[in-house]
Amino acid sequence: MRKIPGIVVAAFAFTCSGAMAAPMTKDEYKAAKKKIVADYTVERQTCGSRYGNALALCVAHAHGERDVAKAELEAQYKPSARTNYNAAIARSKSAYTIARDECNEHSGPEKKACLKEAVDVRKAAEADALAKRTAQRAEEAAKH
Repeated sequence: MRKIPGIVVAAFAFTCSGAMAAPMTKDEYKAAKKKIVADYTVERQTCGSRYGNALALCVAHAHGERDVAKAELEAQYKPSARTNYNAAIARSKSAYTIARDECNEHSGPEKKACLKEAVDVRKAAEADALAKRTAQRAEEAAKH
């Protein structure tokens, strides 16, 4: 439960860094996409010896890293309000999934409070992403 604020800080850092990245070439995009797949494969293989909740947490982490990396790559390759929003949502979903699996280690009211906090953090991150997308769209419309 204590790790959720750290996840929010990390998501905010990625949000700020992803919006300022320069567009990339198609070859760079393809190479980065292959690297994401390779990194995911390695990360997923490290989960093989685990079982139970540890396996679920490891798999959630690997899937989350892959999904966030793909969304951020897409936002960097084709910068727009939509791709930045999709990257923010991917970060939010990843953080929520990891937090939810961490909450499964608890029981009773502690687990319930942990899950509620994870949902609240996800909803706040999604609302923030929507607000940023709306602001970017308004800014783009004002330029035209």
